[in-house]
Amino acid sequence: MAIPILIHKIYNRLKLFQRPFYSRYQVNNDKSNLSCVPFFIIGSGRSGNTLLRSILSGSSDITIPPESYRLPFAIKRFHIFSNRDWKYVVSEVLSEFENCKEFYTWDISLEDVHNRLENIDESKRTLSNIFDELFCTYAEKHLLGSKIWGDKTPMNTLYLNWIGDVFPQSKFIHIIRDGRDVASSYLKMERYDTILEAANRWTNSIELAQAFGSKIKDNYMEIRYEDLVTHPDKSIKKVCDFLDVVYNSDMLDHISQVEKLGDTDKSHHANLSKPISSESIGKWKHNLSESDQESITRLLQNPLRRLGYVD
Repeated sequence: MAIPILIHKIYNRLKLFQRPFYSRYQVNNDKSNLSCVPFFIIGSGRSGNTLLRSILSGSSDITIPPESYRLPFAIKRFHIFSNRDWKYVVSEVLSEFENCKEFYTWDISLEDVHNRLENIDESKRTLSNIFDELFCTYAEKHLLGSKIWGDKTPMNTLYLNWIGDVFPQSKFIHIIRDGRDVASSYLKMERYDTILEAANRWTNSIELAQAFGSKIKDNYMEIRYEDLVTHPDKSIKKVCDFLDVVYNSDMLDHISQVEKLGDTDKSHHANLSKPISSESIGKWKHNLSESDQESITRLLQNPLRRLGYVD
């Protein structure tokens, strides 16, 4: 995590220097008139983020595209090129998505997004409007008539201040899972090689999300993975109330949504083909050796205790 944090600090300094002198376009403004108040599902990976996405996608009011991984980099590109003419800025921001090898899962034409943005009203020539038109293009193709769009990309948790600057009214849903299960899952899918790396990813995600949430308060909520899979109706009702959409019990039949999500054919999403179940709670006890169990519990002792996972 040291390198991303260092890059983050360097970029923030450059951005502060650049903006007063060179920016021709704003990140957002009061006249942007976005299509909706968007929301972001945040937290460590392997915490039930995709399960939550599949459930919420069962609402006719909500669209959530596949993970793009590109929002932070597109924000950075905007600041670098915001002194150029509008069409050039649009092209540079959208190029981040176009050059992402996973973006095909969105199944949309970026040319359509370009066309929507090229002649947009000057009051809407902001970064927030570029993203809004991008997500609206996805929504109009995949769920015409939906009211709000969301994003589910765990990596965004490392860049919440950047995203919050672009969408200051947006809402954030932080899903939290026992860090021992998260680390065990990361190791099983070979995302990380060591327990320490997996543990640090979980700890950093929790700390960054909660620190950000403490600043935005009413626009931030937390749910526990363990509550989601044991009492899904209660958990999803709370999320729907938070997003101001109507809850429908049919949303819990998330399996019917899986094939429509675009990026759920990977092996680590295999459980999405099963009904909501609590069987994955505590799997770390079976997947890790006794010595690894002791190591992960020791490494995560303080945050686990603070979150109520251990006494």
